[in-house]
Amino acid sequence: MNTIDIKNEASAATVAQMAISHPSALSVFEKYNIDYCCGGHRTLEEACTIKGLDPVAVRKEISQSTSGEYTLRPDKWSSSLLVDFIIQNHHKYVTEAIPELTFLLDKVCNAHGNDSFELLTIRKDFIDLAEELTSHMQKEEIVLFPAIKRLESQGNAEHLLASTIQSPISAMEHEHTIAGDLIKHIRSLSNDYTPPDFACPTYRITYQKLQEFDNDLMRHIHLENNILFERMKAGASEN
Repeated sequence: MNTIDIKNEASAATVAQMAISHPSALSVFEKYNIDYCCGGHRTLEEACTIKGLDPVAVRKEISQSTSGEYTLRPDKWSSSLLVDFIIQNHHKYVTEAIPELTFLLDKVCNAHGNDSFELLTIRKDFIDLAEELTSHMQKEEIVLFPAIKRLESQGNAEHLLASTIQSPISAMEHEHTIAGDLIKHIRSLSNDYTPPDFACPTYRITYQKLQEFDNDLMRHIHLENNILFERMKAGASEN
């Protein structure tokens, strides 16, 4: 089994930095609901304290984690490649998952809304999240991402553009926080996507699909906040 050597990693390293340098650690963070995107500025010790976890045990689990013989390192990719990956994988996934989850939530709420009132709030939160993400992705694909590609194609030498995109980046990060808060509320209401004992198969599938949506959203925001946007900020400061 492949292992990750993090025993000597600086204790000051943030969760976001660990997620970048050790991509297979993401599964551990997701297992314990450790926020490595919007809240990734915390150290592992701080994040574990918030969750009531033993940081030594979690660090050991990360060091033993593996995601196969090959682990993608998006931080090593060009910005254009990273943008294309985000659109083709995460944006495409969100676009396809929203109608499916909306249908499932409607069906489950109609059948169990009177027995599980939290389902109605989950559906409302998901509708809000779907609207937020749909608008967010359109702005990225039409405005921000083409500007990032243009900047890279010119060797990051267009100082005005490098400065101009900082405002939309800040706006996108703010929208990520809104989306993150919504999915965390859904996560809490669903008891970490644990269906009640009486749940029917559709109910269970709905929670499973919500868990998948949650995991994808965290990785989606991680790629943008922690890698792509940080790269753009660093480039602007150099100019």
